[in-house]
Amino acid sequence: MLASLALATTVALAADDHADMAKRDTDWIYAQIAKAPDGGETGEQVAWNWNASLNNLTQAIKNWPTDAWMAPAEKIHNAIIDKMATGPDGYRGFIGPYIYNGKEYWCDVHVGDALLWKHILTFSEVVHDNPELKANYGASARKFVDTAKRELIEKWEKRSTFHVDGPFAGYHEWNQFCKPGELDKWFTQDDPRNEGCPIPSVPFNKDMHMAECMLQIYRVTGDETYRDKAQKVFDRFKAALNRFDGAYTWNYWEPTSPKDIDNIANPNNKILTHWVDAHPHRPYMRGEVAMCVYAYDCGVTFTEEDIRKLIRTNLHFMWNGDKENPTWRNCTAFVPGCNAGEPSPGGSLWPSLAPFDATIRELYAATLKENDIIARAALDKLPPPSFKRKYKPDAVVEDFPWMKDVKESKGQTVALVIPSVVEADQSTVILSKANAPRSEAKIYVRPAAGGERHLIAATPRPLGQGEQFAHEWDGKIDGKRLKGDYVIIWEYMDGERAFPVTLK
Repeated sequence: MLASLALATTVALAADDHADMAKRDTDWIYAQIAKAPDGGETGEQVAWNWNASLNNLTQAIKNWPTDAWMAPAEKIHNAIIDKMATGPDGYRGFIGPYIYNGKEYWCDVHVGDALLWKHILTFSEVVHDNPELKANYGASARKFVDTAKRELIEKWEKRSTFHVDGPFAGYHEWNQFCKPGELDKWFTQDDPRNEGCPIPSVPFNKDMHMAECMLQIYRVTGDETYRDKAQKVFDRFKAALNRFDGAYTWNYWEPTSPKDIDNIANPNNKILTHWVDAHPHRPYMRGEVAMCVYAYDCGVTFTEEDIRKLIRTNLHFMWNGDKENPTWRNCTAFVPGCNAGEPSPGGSLWPSLAPFDATIRELYAATLKENDIIARAALDKLPPPSFKRKYKPDAVVEDFPWMKDVKESKGQTVALVIPSVVEADQSTVILSKANAPRSEAKIYVRPAAGGERHLIAATPRPLGQGEQFAHEWDGKIDGKRLKGDYVIIWEYMDGERAFPVTLK
């Protein structure tokens, strides 16, 4: 029956067709879930696998919020919650092999939890958006949100992994592990990867998976606390965006707490606990952009101009321009010194931008196969391209005020200050990196409200070729330290980067 549907518009599918599709998809998910014993091994890799299996079901309940889909989704999500195991602190999570060293260590991790809670919370959003569903599914929708508040958001804060730095926030990996299967005997391990350095902050994609769940809770409950925390995470990501040629490039990971700094005096680019660059092998940016679009629709962080720049990045920087045989480069393809611009496994189409752009919509439609019925239905349901926010159409979001009068970058891929809020009698680290041919870099500070720039540092030799440069700054400007809000500005290759700093 399903094969005969081909590529027809699917909104008008008969009830039997929906039932067949729902059974096919949920049988597959149950088969995946059944492989995990109750309260036993799951972990991050299992979460990634279940996430992939859940994508169709989650899209289907958004397409068609009917009993044919909602009832099996409700059962699936309860089954997933039942697979969580209890850690030594009483919080539940998806505990299993640590993805970087699973033979020695088990744990639960932020992204393993958030990947699955995103689907569960989508169920709650669908009930919230369709009041007629509340009679049958309201109790489960409330239960899912209440459980996520405790076992996702509260848990990782109580474990002291949520780091707030003034206007920004992000998560740091947890250092508690157990031996395989010994869930009641956890211990501290600061170097579980056996790489000779402490565990780092999580990458941007994992940060934003957590923030996306916060926004889902906010949408359903209206609790601004969750929105505000999510905005700090998305703001930190946006602050990392390299504004280049009317588009954006960014790194897979950047430090978000002083714990990420290993040795600022190290001359061999080992300043940080983790490498910093765009991911060369996996298209994580596809998911990151989707989460940015969700934040945009919620009225958080991103402006219409930001979305336009992401579209330009995907179509101008990354796509080869060939609709018949499209290939994709990484987003850094044309930044000086990054790479030669060849097709890359890190590059891909960003279909989450389809609501805003006809070309991306067309390219995405061409990727869908005959049996991609649910995805095609979602595409068919889109209104004509526009920049109207889906959930907060009246939201007014502006660019960072501290970016005023800052030019675009010409090749500097990292420019940040850590911490951004500097306590009295403390110092901070100004970090720089560029892949471009070596050029002089100068670092200035000015008041956040605008005004004169003051030189505070210059690279001891021209910066480039992937080199990192760290400068410890005591907050003094012309020999004096005055508390207030400032902006650090890098001048490099006739371009600029900027990052805010507050002196206490």
